Amino acid sequence: MTTPVDAAGAAEVLARHREVTVLCHLRPDADALGSSSGLARALRARGVTVHHSFDPGVVPEALGVIPGTDRVVPLEQVPAHDGLVVTLDCASPDRVGRWDRLAAAATEVLVVDHHGSNPGFGSHILLDPSAASTATLVLDVLDAGGFPLDEETATSLYAGLVTDTGSFRWGGAASHETARRLLAAGAESSELTHALLDAHSFAWLRVLGDLLTTVRLEPDAVGGGGSVWLAVPHEVISAADEDDVESLVSHLRGVREARVAVLLKEYLPGEWAVSLRSRPGGAGPGLVDVSAIAAALGGGGHPSAAGCTMRGDLRTVSTRLRDLLG
Repeated sequence: MTTPVDAAGAAEVLARHREVTVLCHLRPDADALGSSSGLARALRARGVTVHHSFDPGVVPEALGVIPGTDRVVPLEQVPAHDGLVVTLDCASPDRVGRWDRLAAAATEVLVVDHHGSNPGFGSHILLDPSAASTATLVLDVLDAGGFPLDEETATSLYAGLVTDTGSFRWGGAASHETARRLLAAGAESSELTHALLDAHSFAWLRVLGDLLTTVRLEPDAVGGGGSVWLAVPHEVISAADEDDVESLVSHLRGVREARVAVLLKEYLPGEWAVSLRSRPGGAGPGLVDVSAIAAALGGGGHPSAAGCTMRGDLRTVSTRLRDLLG
């Protein structure tokens, strides 16, 4: 049975344990690593033994700018113990990866997440789909537990906030207030945001140019709202930086003629990581809830940003997605 908790309840769960494993999701983004790094640092400052990891535990180069990521260890090196496991930004148990032995040994499992598609798992869950980021929820928990907010913790949490709000293009007034608090606590923003949002290798520009020639626009899709598609084959991904590949969805989302963007990434032969983005405006119906489409395929996310994993050849995968998008 999973017990819903608020920030104060989550802080009480943390306070019961002197050994904690902090996990985030597979192929982590800045919110996953920023929120987990911030929590891990705050717990260590209280004398808690912390194991910070994800599956498999190799931090992408671009995310190494987030304070605390240098203390991430490979998942296989995390000992199973009878303390607490915390999962952050994981919309479902499978997003945590190969963590079964850790969950089985733990006395409690605390889930902290802001994905509305989360079905609920663990012994306790702090779930708030209205939160701008999981980092926002971690800050709430730290406040409730009386944890001090130092510069490194603030910077880690700011990394999650600035990326999950699209540099504050969404997230509302509350996200700006959270940013104000983190910056006032000493969060570094200039070098951090350059590394997370802007930096690419020169070699990637040529790859990007080649990929963009393969983008397809389907103006009559999604009830006339339009969709834009890009598939990145395994041979390209295997030679590229993962963060460069993930950034492609931003290019697609900016296409005026499309309400929905679809990025297909073949990380393994025949296995496609699907990123879906939706925006309101223009022709067609209101905002397409891409989280519902992702959920139908075993994934999840937010109404305007979701993802899943699909298996098969590109034609089969694309046809299934088109059927769901309409």
